[in-house]
Amino acid sequence: MGRNNRSRKRRDEMNKIKKARYEAKELIRLKKTLGLLDADGNEIMKDISDVVEVKTSKEIKREAKSKEEQELIYEHQESLEKGEKVAVVNENTGVEHVFNSKTLKDQYGNYPAWFKKKKTAKRLRKKQHSQKKNFKQAWTTVNVPL
Repeated sequence: MGRNNRSRKRRDEMNKIKKARYEAKELIRLKKTLGLLDADGNEIMKDISDVVEVKTSKEIKREAKSKEEQELIYEHQESLEKGEKVAVVNENTGVEHVFNSKTLKDQYGNYPAWFKKKKTAKRLRKKQHSQKKNFKQAWTTVNVPL
């Protein structure tokens, strides 16, 4: 046997009415939280652009991309700079290690004991990424026929 559609139609009608009533209440509540309405219900600001800066998804992506590029450029410039040599004597073994202040590596290529492995790996990944980003092969830039 089929279902009775009559009660379903009535329920849908009643739900539409309820939804419209709740939407109006919710809009008032949202305006109060944003500060567009005062306690009495009078509108303070009419234009939402005074409260919020509206951006499109393209603008947000462009900003994120430019921020990443700036970070990569900064990393690349940092990698070109030379660091200072700092000599540290190990108390237990008595061996003198000469650390580079820039790379934090000693003369043997090891990181100091306090430097965490995860941080080291992250640093290496960032360095490799910045090198790949700024790398240009000679044959693609020089010998390209126009």
